[in-house]
Amino acid sequence: MKFITKRKWTFLALTMMSILFISSHTPYQKQDMKPFFKGMISIEEGDLPPITFTYDGVLVTPSAPYQYVEFFLRKGAHVASFAVLAFLCIKAVKEFKRSNAIFLGSIIAFLYALFDEFHQSRVEGRTGHLIDVFVPDTLGIVLTLILFSIFSRTANAKEPRR
Repeated sequence: MKFITKRKWTFLALTMMSILFISSHTPYQKQDMKPFFKGMISIEEGDLPPITFTYDGVLVTPSAPYQYVEFFLRKGAHVASFAVLAFLCIKAVKEFKRSNAIFLGSIIAFLYALFDEFHQSRVEGRTGHLIDVFVPDTLGIVLTLILFSIFSRTANAKEPRR
């Protein structure tokens, strides 16, 4: 228990990694959100922006509205999850009094993103895509890195000079 109170951010970062690991270990069929949406709301192609593109060899198009919405929710979850993980990793590294905590915490989150996609590639019913690491995961990490940098400068500017 002493570890948790002394290294609460480290504990929270490891907890977040565990949550991501469990989520990545769950087959896609058990995470499919389309039936839930179909039972809750009616979405038609005209309700969505007319943007079609290919993501890692898969066509993302509003002509398949439930898949389209699910795609953006899943990628948004990647951004949010890895933004939170980066935040927790940065705070955890700061617990060890490292002066380069923002950089190291971001690197740890990025390395975990790589591990997470590798892990997914080994789970039956899941696929690992490096593009997920380099687009949504990295976006979440970079957003956190930028916010930490901005707030660190603001905090340092407010400190009285000696």
